[in-house]
Amino acid sequence: MVPEASAYHEQTLCSVPELYAADVRVLLEAGRRMTAVDYLRAQRTRTLMRQEWSRLMETVDVIAAPAVPVTAVPVGQESVTWPDGTVESVADAYVRLSAPANITGLPSLTVPVGEDHAGLPIGMQLIGPAGGDGVLLGLGQALER
Repeated sequence: MVPEASAYHEQTLCSVPELYAADVRVLLEAGRRMTAVDYLRAQRTRTLMRQEWSRLMETVDVIAAPAVPVTAVPVGQESVTWPDGTVESVADAYVRLSAPANITGLPSLTVPVGEDHAGLPIGMQLIGPAGGDGVLLGLGQALER
């Protein structure tokens, strides 16, 4: 996904790099350095992932999963420390659970489903089969009601 994002943002990144936060700029610049061999290897892996997810979606209508592994962090907090001591950037933590849909191209939708003890929203991600956008939107609307 990184070299694709780099290609998409290439013109803006070159002409007005200050529009991007430092961490995003570093990621996009790194994507420009990925070799064609690595990119093609990733595309093969993406194809395998799509096949397996497609097979999985033949057995279920929708997958319900957490949207993110943590609720909102305070403004300015740059990392999350997990109970085992592992430290992860907030950006990585927030996108980790959306990666399957992002990589496979399956439709997904996040809906609010409650609040944590501090009153921060908790989101649930719904993932559907290819072409299942309408089902997800209908389910999301029902859940929000």
